[in-house]
Amino acid sequence: MVVDELAAHIVADGLAVLGVDLFLHVAPDDPEELTVLTEYAGDEPVWIQDGVKIELENSRVQLMTRSGRPEVCRLQAERVYQSLMQIKNETLNGTRILWCQPIDTPAMIGRDDNGRFMTTTNFRVAKELTSV
Repeated sequence: MVVDELAAHIVADGLAVLGVDLFLHVAPDDPEELTVLTEYAGDEPVWIQDGVKIELENSRVQLMTRSGRPEVCRLQAERVYQSLMQIKNETLNGTRILWCQPIDTPAMIGRDDNGRFMTTTNFRVAKELTSV
């Protein structure tokens, strides 16, 4: 899944640790400060020159950050945002990512049920078909 590849990039950049403050698909109650990547419906895949299989997938991913302090929440969102949009023609976890394009900029979306601040931003990710 594309979130695995993006998570590997975030970890390699030293911005979070998977399972400690970086999670995939679900935001656990703890820790207070965390980053979550969630894949959702993307755009149609691409067949190249009458190929018999899909060559490229166009995924979409949402990045969410959370913290009890708004400045920490926003700073983490900005750091990961800047990191992900630098991905161009990289192989991550064995999958070639052509690009990771922001759809919007990090924005504060309010607070969770425990009063912690949250930001989100979304990305389009073009990648080679992942083998099953």
